[in-house]
Amino acid sequence: MKEHTTGSGHITLLERVSSAPFGRVRRVLVIGVLLLGAVASLAALYLQVAIEATNPVDLTFLPLMFVLFLGMGVALVYRPDKLHLVENAAYLMLVLYGLSMLVYQVRYTLPELHTFTETMFWFPMLYLVAYLLHRRAMAFRIATGIWVVALVLGLLYTPFGELWRNKDAGAFNALLQFYISGIVYAMLLYAFSRIEESYAENRMLAYLDHLTQLPNRRYGEAVLVHLFRQMREHGGTFSVIMLDLDGFKKVNDRHGHDVGDRVLKRCALLIQRYLPRGARVIRWGGEEFLIVLPDLEERAALAVAEEVRRGLERSPHERVGPVLASLGVAGCRPGDTLDTLIQRADQAMYLAKQNGGNRVVAFSQLLQTAQA
Repeated sequence: MKEHTTGSGHITLLERVSSAPFGRVRRVLVIGVLLLGAVASLAALYLQVAIEATNPVDLTFLPLMFVLFLGMGVALVYRPDKLHLVENAAYLMLVLYGLSMLVYQVRYTLPELHTFTETMFWFPMLYLVAYLLHRRAMAFRIATGIWVVALVLGLLYTPFGELWRNKDAGAFNALLQFYISGIVYAMLLYAFSRIEESYAENRMLAYLDHLTQLPNRRYGEAVLVHLFRQMREHGGTFSVIMLDLDGFKKVNDRHGHDVGDRVLKRCALLIQRYLPRGARVIRWGGEEFLIVLPDLEERAALAVAEEVRRGLERSPHERVGPVLASLGVAGCRPGDTLDTLIQRADQAMYLAKQNGGNRVVAFSQLLQTAQA
């Protein structure tokens, strides 16, 4: 069997305990937004040319954004690994467009119309997108940086002398409202993101095993309840594997609990390495791990369990030596509950231990042995 990885070393802890395929959903969303942005850029350019209401900024940036957004959207279909690069490139283009439009508006539009046009209503979106793409501290620095650059550009290009001579109160009010609302938006987004991150962190800690950084038993039970509900409503099946490290008490007795903890953390990483996409490994308690395999019947789960067992056997610990495991496999059946499913996996795992450990037993094999 081919070696698989869940990629848990490349995602945040919050994403690790999330049941949703976050990366895939985000990529599809970004592709949709880019293609929509390309169409919107082309449509805006066409309308401006049609009604002869063009300006140098739109004539420069709208064709560029159409080509860039369309190209990046198509590229993401074939290169999903470039998602972060594409997001930041598109965001940089929007920032440059927004700042360039600000310069044009304060220099030409403001003295003529005594206010900004509707285009500038979208400027605060630059602050919001910063928080969508980056963590709170970085997003706040980016949003604040954009506001400061906008302020400097406004001070440099606004014809204050002309506005003052014309006693243009409307223009001064528009400037004041623009900059005050901008810093208020940035500060509110910072405050909201702090609340959201605090909530997410507390929720994550409730479902996370501190030692192994795996989801804990509470999370595992929630996942199983969800799978049972999904099976009742839409059909399908799933299986579980109960894994217990053989002789782990001797590891703690001989080498100490610090070494034992390192062994548990290493085993948690090794187990994940041999799981198919969509599988979840959970720290069930002590030296027990529960592997949840959506959409796999017991026979397929048996092959996965054997691959995990061999992976552990082939990867001895530098201090302890080989760390072996007994694994019990149980497929979900009609009428099952969380307790009955886990009980069958436990029984199969205990039979593996009774037969000498370092082996895999499926519950169906246990039944065949009992009938024989």
